[in-house]
Amino acid sequence: MLLSNFDNAVIILFTLFIVFVGYHFSKAVKDMESFYLGNRSLPWSLIVGALVATWYGGVGTVGTVEYAALYGLSIWLIWCVTAHAGRIPLALWVGPKIHVRTDITVPDLLESVYGKGVAILGAILMFIYCTQLGNVTAMGFIGKAAWGISNVTAGVMCVGVVVVLAVLGGLMGVAVTDMVLFWCMCFGLTMVMPGQWTDIGGWAGLQQALAGTPELLDPVGGLTPMKAVMLCVLAFGVYADPTFYQRFSAADSPKAGRRALLSCFVIWICFDIVLTLAGLVVKAKYPDMVPGEGYIKLVLESLPEGVRALFIIGLVGGIVSALDGYYLSGGATLANDIYARFKGDLTQKQLVTATRIGIIVVASLSLLVAFQFTTAQDAFIFVGSLWMAAGFVPIVGALVWPGRKTVLGGYMGLLAGIIVFSYFKVFPVEAFELEPLVAALPISLLAWIIGNKVGTTVVEKEVV
Repeated sequence: MLLSNFDNAVIILFTLFIVFVGYHFSKAVKDMESFYLGNRSLPWSLIVGALVATWYGGVGTVGTVEYAALYGLSIWLIWCVTAHAGRIPLALWVGPKIHVRTDITVPDLLESVYGKGVAILGAILMFIYCTQLGNVTAMGFIGKAAWGISNVTAGVMCVGVVVVLAVLGGLMGVAVTDMVLFWCMCFGLTMVMPGQWTDIGGWAGLQQALAGTPELLDPVGGLTPMKAVMLCVLAFGVYADPTFYQRFSAADSPKAGRRALLSCFVIWICFDIVLTLAGLVVKAKYPDMVPGEGYIKLVLESLPEGVRALFIIGLVGGIVSALDGYYLSGGATLANDIYARFKGDLTQKQLVTATRIGIIVVASLSLLVAFQFTTAQDAFIFVGSLWMAAGFVPIVGALVWPGRKTVLGGYMGLLAGIIVFSYFKVFPVEAFELEPLVAALPISLLAWIIGNKVGTTVVEKEVV
């Protein structure tokens, strides 16, 4: 165990502080609007903290280090740059529509365009996406490297804190703690890089250490063409991400949401550079170790007592920040978009209670599956690809397509995507290294277009 008693004491005190924040904001929860959307009152500063902390959880930190160690600089150029470039239209044009056109959740949007059945089907798939397995997987690596405990034990401890925070405080508690954890992340991820870089001997030392794997230092050489295409496509998965839509809906104005996302770009780019270089250093120093564990070991061995605790707080804080946002969305999805649509009208108190129960359900599901994956990034790509294959076309089409949209189009877009993805996941085409997501998206789009041509709209169906 690399952490001292003093380090652990600091971490415990910070954990208690986080729980206190959740308890404090729980007293202001009166209905679903205040619990899930913070009364739509979040300023751009809180939106920035919530977006950065949510997007850079265990997947954004440990996951990026893992993939940089496995695939090299190409991860930054092909995955990171594409992801950030793809978010510019979201910030400028798509995101502001969310504040105007959705009530509480993404399935509300699906129901308004495609009907109740499509909304329920989309909600079930979105609930699975909200498990965010990659962040729980990453926490397992941190627990094993920092405390010498099992992956499962570390995951249970982290998820327990997340559940308490999300169940008590709702979005306002999540947003405030995300802002605090955001600064811990900035400090924790950047303070160790200068020492690591000097110790490896800079770029020349890195080249020498990785002489046996020169493709890792080639900006376009570490990934296979199909893997690169899949990552470029997955980079646009943010357009179907419920937590981003939640943040835009919770902003005090469309302008605040737009400014917040644009403000995040500089921070994200800096994080990616630091994490990609860290992954290469880990590969050079611990070539035979699992990259996620190697990163934690590298950092903790190079930091003094007390500062190690701040690094772990920043790293685990990123995971907590990501999970509490997704678990909150998952809980609301189960309550508002599945249970309430079957049960009928529920009171605001019943909706809040059902959402809290949903948070516990989604957390339990994530613990059951998360440790079936080798890396945090693999776990993230699985659930992200599954949801994007089904939800991307119907959701983005509902928001930006000005033409006719029908009930059949919604069903066909969702079902075609999930069926094709599942088929190629179970029966991979190894000769072409075909990625399931790359095959599923165009077929989902084609099915959606055909369905919109021959089906009936929600209004037409109600008239009939």
